[in-house]
Amino acid sequence: MNAARLITLYLPAGLMAVTAVAAIGIGGLFFFKRSGDQRANGLYGALLVAGGLTQLHFLLLFTELTADRPWLRFLPIYFTLWLPVLLFFHVKISLYPTYRLRIGDLKHFILPVAQLLYFLGIWLIPAFRPPEGRYFYSPFYGGLEQALYLIIWPAYIVFAYQYLRRRRAQLGRRTLPRLLWYLRKLLKGSMLFVIAYAILAVSDFLSFNYLYIGMRNQAWYVAAQSLTYTVLLLWLSVYGFQVLLWGRRLLRNSPAS
Repeated sequence: MNAARLITLYLPAGLMAVTAVAAIGIGGLFFFKRSGDQRANGLYGALLVAGGLTQLHFLLLFTELTADRPWLRFLPIYFTLWLPVLLFFHVKISLYPTYRLRIGDLKHFILPVAQLLYFLGIWLIPAFRPPEGRYFYSPFYGGLEQALYLIIWPAYIVFAYQYLRRRRAQLGRRTLPRLLWYLRKLLKGSMLFVIAYAILAVSDFLSFNYLYIGMRNQAWYVAAQSLTYTVLLLWLSVYGFQVLLWGRRLLRNSPAS
């Protein structure tokens, strides 16, 4: 087996597959979790399941299974615009269990729901599928969608962190309650991996448009970009596993107690 192919294809693909299965499995367990706020549990479960399905989409592209089966790229399992919104509301409701969603909150779901409807539409009606797959100006699957992804992720993490700071100030404690401590770690880790993904994406854009170098044609770059999302999903899954394993202990000193 070629060592370069092992490093740039088989190992990343194996890790992507493992994280996809882990995210979907752990996410599914959140829907049966009894401790904590049920809405927050459901939101985090939906986050992991959506993240795992999106990883399957990336895995199909990475292994080039879509080359001979182009219809696979249009499976309605692509939820990039859902992930930051679900994380934000999970944090918000975890901090404020009595919060009830309002009409104004619906604006956060406009793009995610539109993305879902877009994929359902092109899946059910093949005539609507763009021949090139990704369309640069598409806000749901293309260059514009990637730009939105890179803007929305950090923005919602910052929004969630502001709620965390406000909740800490309301509690008036020098030491963080365990739940707030874990949520802060969740947000900080997510921001770190999102920034890593953004650096690679921006580097690809600049090199292609100004240096005329197609980094997506480089095996090492494709592997590195796939692993940035994989590490983010792994981080979210590890956090979810910790919450499932020590959920009752996490909530012992939660704001709701």
